[in-house]
Amino acid sequence: MEKKRYYVSMRRFIILSSFIIGFVSFFISYKKKEDRSFPDKLEQMMYRTKMNVHCDPFYGYQIHYPAFFEQVPDSLIHETGCCQFYFGNMLKIAQTAFIVTNLEGFTVQQGMEYFAMEQHATERRCGSDYFLLSGPLYINHRPVEGYRFYAKYVQRQKLWFVQSLSYPVSCTRAVSRLIDQIDDWQVWEEKE
Repeated sequence: MEKKRYYVSMRRFIILSSFIIGFVSFFISYKKKEDRSFPDKLEQMMYRTKMNVHCDPFYGYQIHYPAFFEQVPDSLIHETGCCQFYFGNMLKIAQTAFIVTNLEGFTVQQGMEYFAMEQHATERRCGSDYFLLSGPLYINHRPVEGYRFYAKYVQRQKLWFVQSLSYPVSCTRAVSRLIDQIDDWQVWEEKE
C-alpha cells in the first residue's frame, strides 16, 4: 500500500512539475515576444501576411500591398489613377501609386534627374523604361525627420506611372519586402 501511495505521489509530482515548467516557459517566451521592438514585429508581419492586389479602374495598373494595410477612401483622393494604402498611427508607412503627365517629353534619364532634384533623392538607379529614387522624405520642400521614401517611375508614352513608399528609418529592414516588390513592379502584370 505504501509503495502504491509513493507512485501516486510521484505521478502527481511529475504532472505538477511538468505543468509548472510549461507555464513558466510560456510566460518567458511570451515576455520575449513582448520585448521585441515594433520594427521587429512589423518585419515578421510583413513576411507572414498575404499581399492583396489593387487594380486601378481607369489606367488598369496593378500594385500589391500587405493585407493589413488600410486603403485611403477614393472620396478623399481627387486625382484619377491615384491610390494609397497605409499602416500605423504614430509611425506611418504609406504606399502610394499615382500618375504624372510627362508634358515635357522627358527621356527616362532626364526624368530621373528632374524628379531626383525635386524629391531630394540621394540614391538613383535607371533602367530601360524606369528609374528608382530613394532618400530622406521631404514634404513641401521640408524634411520629415526620421522618414525615407523609395519610388519607382515607369515611363509609358506621355505618362509616368509611379509607385512610392514612405516609411520611418527605423523600419527600413521591416519594409524590405515592399521595396523588393516596388523594384519588380510591372505597370501591367504579364498574362500567363
